[in-house]
Amino acid sequence: MRSLALALLLVPALALEATFKDVDVNGDGVPEKVAVTNLMDLAFNEAGQVVGWYVKTYKGTAFNDYTRAPNLSPNGPVVAPEGFTPKKAEFAVENGRLLARFQGQEGTLTYRIEKGRYTVSVEADFPLTLRLSAQGASKILLEGQKEPLPSGEGQARYLAWQTRPKAGYALVAFAERPFAAKLLGKGGEVDLRPGEALKVYGGQNELVRFHVEGLLPLPGLFAPNIWGQLSLGLLWLMETAFRYTGSWGLAILFLTLVVRLLLWPLMHQQFKSMAEMQRLQPLIQKINEKYKDDPNKRAEATMKLYQEHKVNPAAGCLPLLVQMPILFILWKVIANYEFGQGFLWIPDLALPDPFYILPALYVASTFLSTWVSAHGNKDLIRQSLFMNLIFIFLVLQFPSGVTLYWVLSNLIGLLQQWLINKSLKPVTA
Repeated sequence: MRSLALALLLVPALALEATFKDVDVNGDGVPEKVAVTNLMDLAFNEAGQVVGWYVKTYKGTAFNDYTRAPNLSPNGPVVAPEGFTPKKAEFAVENGRLLARFQGQEGTLTYRIEKGRYTVSVEADFPLTLRLSAQGASKILLEGQKEPLPSGEGQARYLAWQTRPKAGYALVAFAERPFAAKLLGKGGEVDLRPGEALKVYGGQNELVRFHVEGLLPLPGLFAPNIWGQLSLGLLWLMETAFRYTGSWGLAILFLTLVVRLLLWPLMHQQFKSMAEMQRLQPLIQKINEKYKDDPNKRAEATMKLYQEHKVNPAAGCLPLLVQMPILFILWKVIANYEFGQGFLWIPDLALPDPFYILPALYVASTFLSTWVSAHGNKDLIRQSLFMNLIFIFLVLQFPSGVTLYWVLSNLIGLLQQWLINKSLKPVTA
């Protein structure tokens, strides 16, 4: 336990302060100005180009080597203003928002990086052409069309690059109104008029993130399957709870209660089967000792024992198989959502708990759940303790909202297990 406590002290708090720093990201000897955020880092050169767009696998982590970081466009600038020569650059932090302003003879080009967003707003007070490039399959959706095309020119609703369908990374340029754009091959161009902002999303090619960034209504960009529709239903439930409570922590609590109530019959069947199996362990051990040299009689006596006590060893498997997709989807929804709000001692539910209180509560609730369901089985309790000590290093990287959900879910499950154990009669030989 001492070594575990020491390891926890050595793990840094996974949260970054929005800032700018000077880093040579491509190894050419010239440092770039890098905007550091919890979701991604952007590298600007002196020409006002975004030469590196680095998406983070885990929120709040820092890149030590940008040459090995996931870059949306490793072979050239992601965003490049055409015919613009900046003479002065200004980089500022305002209320968590990062601003990069480039001033030239033509006017001022401004990049705005909002807190908790992958989307960057680009605008200029003079007519400007922006060249865009990224990895992945490219497509353009023109005004009046229902499906995007691999190339085209005209008034566009968006330009997009996606590395894989419904996975990997995406770069999407869009605006509030159609804009003049052209897409030929891997490169795209956008004519930006004075006073109009182009929004450029660069991040996970994922349903929840598209929902958060306002991209999901765009046709042909992401088509949710049945599991995606279920995710949207859970999102609607969580956002509705937030509108009434004003707290994302309470919204997660409400969502957890609703899901656990819906799963209560399945969980009841699973927990009851586990409890009955554990209660029969002393009798099973006696059978194993009595017929240790005769496997056939041992199996026959074990099945007879199950029949006498009306226990089905496979009864807990089907409920578990039904629950796992729902629980996995719920985990994905909370993990990819951007709350922008804390709860109790937690500064931001989208980032890991910097005080490690939630991971400790998770381990404690999981261990208590095993203790209740084990019925004194020391081997099972010992295995649970060992697994929790290993798994805690993964839990340290979970967003606080995810860990909060698991802790609340474990506590509800603990109550359900206790009620089941209390209702079961003592076993007789």
